[in-house]
Amino acid sequence: MNQLKSKFLELLKSKDFLILLHRGAHGGNIVENTANAVNIALREGADIVEIDISMSTDGDFFVFHDGGERRLLDDSRNINTLSTTEIEEKYYYNELGHVLHKKVERFSKLLENIPQDVFLNIDRSWGHWETFIPYLDQFVDRHPYFMLKSPVKKELLDILDKHPIKYMYFPIIYNTDELDLLETYENINLVGFEVIEKDESFEFIISQRFDKYKQSDYMFLANAINLDDDTLLFGLLTDEVAITRDPDEAWGEMLKMGINTIQTDWVDLLLRYRDTRDKK
Repeated sequence: MNQLKSKFLELLKSKDFLILLHRGAHGGNIVENTANAVNIALREGADIVEIDISMSTDGDFFVFHDGGERRLLDDSRNINTLSTTEIEEKYYYNELGHVLHKKVERFSKLLENIPQDVFLNIDRSWGHWETFIPYLDQFVDRHPYFMLKSPVKKELLDILDKHPIKYMYFPIIYNTDELDLLETYENINLVGFEVIEKDESFEFIISQRFDKYKQSDYMFLANAINLDDDTLLFGLLTDEVAITRDPDEAWGEMLKMGINTIQTDWVDLLLRYRDTRDKK
């Protein structure tokens, strides 16, 4: 077993299913993608916390999901086009549109202010992997807790394949062609999949192609978050259905298909659902 995934496999086997919180716990003056958001996520019961990575034009890494600049920073420019100085001059706005005293955090600063043993789903970093993955090497004690995610693209898989430190990896995967490509790589530390289902057939997740992985210790992640009213990440099985109607109608149906990790915006309610299932 690759030693960088041993701790994660222990976690995976210890729960009915894992809970991954989207961008950490945020609301009020607690801003997404910050150390506060990560720490509160852990207190609320998340097993894994998602963060997003952007890079300044100077090559410094910040925890921020590009595309959210107007909402969070009152700026129309993409953060990846800004210098470190320009990013560090910006102040966050809260959900009511009021400016805060808080600023975008460097990745290194966030790590200084969260526990060492928190599993981080590192999203949106793949555009910077040529420099970001070697940058991760310095954080030796955290290597078993870094989980990289990306679309399935040859140029990205090549970077993972060649890098000497085999960080845990789970791809965002849509179809069997992507699975075929992924399976040509033998030196990638694959720990699971984020399976995207754009309609209600769920033909991919229930297909025989995943059987050998379901019979082993792999994470199968369904993304229950609602980005809007139209984007489908796992058919019509969403957080909104779970929390406004019945959790069995969404989260429960995911679990029936072999999903063992759910990404959510509602960690407290999903944790309550897991606790209820455990007592049955």
